[in-house]
Order: sequence, then structure tokens, then C-alpha cells
Amino acid sequence: MRRYETIFITHPELAEEELSELQQKVKSILTAYKGDLIKLDDWGTKKLTYEIRKNSRGHFFLMDYLGGTELIRELERNLRLHDRVLRFQTVRIGDQISPETLRALKEDVGTEKNAKPVGRPEPPATGKGLDEAAPEGEQKA
Repeated sequence: MRRYETIFITHPELAEEELSELQQKVKSILTAYKGDLIKLDDWGTKKLTYEIRKNSRGHFFLMDYLGGTELIRELERNLRLHDRVLRFQTVRIGDQISPETLRALKEDVGTEKNAKPVGRPEPPATGKGLDEAAPEGEQKA
């Protein structure tokens, strides 16, 4: 099986039930065609670069998975027929992924979900001011 990524954009004002229904349909297609889902990211609603079907915003999803050509055909056919999907694009990421690599990919996705978001680093708690924290060899102004 090969590794693919599909990005699809839906209508920005879809209800939560419709979004979850679409996600379930995509997952059922994957299982029916013996694909293996690595991750399905919901990127949220974002402004589009240009209008698509008179919409200036869209709800973005990124799907990373393993599958064959029949799976891609069926997935794209269903996305094309769904009237609330504005655009989609599928890209092949890699060829013939081994089971060990798949396991490692799924573990990486699991650790990403548990990781804290990276923010600003905290200043050192030494109580020194900026002048006192100057590296050695530099003169204070």
C-alpha cells in the first residue's frame, strides 16, 4: 500500500452533525477498501485565497492514510458527489510502506495529540535584570 494525503474543503457553515457524518463516510470508505487511516486533522474554518462557489471561507480537513488506487478512486468519487465539499486534492506521499513504519507513524500521531502546544519560553527565574544576565566578555552599557 502507498501513503497518501487528501486535503478537502467543505462549506464553512456545515453543522457539526454533517461534518461528523462526512468524516464517518470517509472512514467507512477507508475500511471498505482496506485502507489504513493514520490521521484525520480538522484544521477549522479559514479564509480562502479566492472564492469557491461564492464562498470566501472554507472548513479544511487533512487526511493521512495508506491505500491502493481503488480506494483513491472511490474516495475522490464520493468527495466529488458530496455537494458540500468545495474542493479536494490527493497527493501520493510515499511508496510501499512497511508495517513497522506504519506502526511508528501511528505512534507519532498519538504523541502529537498528547504533546503540549509550543509557546513562548519562560524567562529564567534567577531574578537578574537584563544588564546582569549579559554573557561574559560583553560590557554593560
